[in-house]
Amino acid sequence: TSLSAFAAGLCLNCWSLQELVSRDPGHFLILLEQILQKTREVQEKGTYDLLAPLALLFYSTVLCTPHFPPDSDLLLKAARTYHRFLTWPVPYCSISQELLTFIDAELKAP
Repeated sequence: TSLSAFAAGLCLNCWSLQELVSRDPGHFLILLEQILQKTREVQEKGTYDLLAPLALLFYSTVLCTPHFPPDSDLLLKAARTYHRFLTWPVPYCSISQELLTFIDAELKAP
């Protein structure tokens, strides 16, 4: 039951975060910056187990972001950040590769 309580807490936290950022489109960009900052820390410390949850959070937040301002370089920063993980062992390099493919598609989207 402790695992189900943990999962319920995680879902509640994720829902609360989505509610908070959805109140102002600018909040999505702030959240993405924070996720990238945490991801860079994970890379510096070699904290393997945090890469997948952060990558998933980044992916889902990009999908929810209403738009990126034309002068935003956030996706380019993300590509540079996740590119560093290509040297990590499987499955981490695979997660990074999939995210880079997604980011590349987002950069090409009108």
